[in-house]
Amino acid sequence: MTTLRRRTFIVGGLAGASAGVLVPRLANAIGYPFTLGVASGEPAADGFVIWTRLAPTPLNADGLGGMPNTATAVEWQVATDERFTSTVRTGTVTTTQAGAHSVHVTLTGLEPGREYWYRFRAGGHISPAGRALTAPAVGTSPELTMLFASCSHFEEGYFTAYRRMAEENPDLILHLGDYIYEGAATTTKVRQFAPAGEISTLANYRVRHAQYKTDADLQAAHAAAPWLVVWDDHRVGQLTTA
Repeated sequence: MTTLRRRTFIVGGLAGASAGVLVPRLANAIGYPFTLGVASGEPAADGFVIWTRLAPTPLNADGLGGMPNTATAVEWQVATDERFTSTVRTGTVTTTQAGAHSVHVTLTGLEPGREYWYRFRAGGHISPAGRALTAPAVGTSPELTMLFASCSHFEEGYFTAYRRMAEENPDLILHLGDYIYEGAATTTKVRQFAPAGEISTLANYRVRHAQYKTDADLQAAHAAAPWLVVWDDHRVGQLTTA
């Protein structure tokens, strides 16, 4: 699959001469960094946000995902087709350890109400591709397929519902809250939390969030469509207990 992704990326034209020299030492310094997949959200009529995070070992206790304490260049690419033969936006951002090497790119200037595909490249590695849609033009009312989820407790079971959502090819996914849970791990559930104790620090939250993001079905749902997410007590508990 890595070979296929690399070939597709070259077809898209981003791996040209300039891209080939991107942070040449990084590929030897870290493993595959896109273990948490990709995501998009906050769709507007002219764009959306795309996200990924570099984390070759995402459950490291320090919450830094196994990345070195160096600024790292990440290229991003947006196209109008899945094969990336028609690229409409490209760019490079620099991640830092202070932000746990996460990437947030706010895109503008795109066409309303249409599909786009996006992906990232860092240190010779290529991310999975994600699908996103811009919101309809203001004043229009096209048919849209929206799915919603809530209360995603990692220990209680597997996220097969997220896989089914991805297969529906929706226009938008709305998460109504409880995207993660901050409680301590148990020994009687289907899966166990990491870290084991109740989370209360930034490092703890990064590890727990990364654990959720390593789930293949959740990654599929994030890659299938842009998300709108409602904030809830589990995601702001750190602020209220500080």
